[in-house]
Amino acid sequence: MKVSPRQVLAALLLGLMLLALFAGGAQPEAAGLIPAPWDKLAHLTLFAVLALLLRGGLGLPAWLALLIALGIGAADEFHQAGLPGRFAGLDDWLADLVGALLGLALLRLWGRRTRA
Repeated sequence: MKVSPRQVLAALLLGLMLLALFAGGAQPEAAGLIPAPWDKLAHLTLFAVLALLLRGGLGLPAWLALLIALGIGAADEFHQAGLPGRFAGLDDWLADLVGALLGLALLRLWGRRTRA
């Protein structure tokens, strides 16, 4: 199986995003960095990009890209539950879900426009 430069770039960007999410999010200064309700916009944006990279960059099926994104979102919430000053929340995970769905919808819309 041949790996394209697009896939390599997507994998590198995904790795950097996960490093920022888990290692960066574990830093004490991350607590309260983005105040509510703007934190939900941050979740939405991050997970839209994550889904775009999984689907558009790596070429995963949409259902698998969504499943992976939601798994990462759940892992992030569990991770936050054990950090001082951070809180896990269903509302954050739902923002992750909406963001991932938005990213996949935008990619699908773009695909339709480029085919037309």
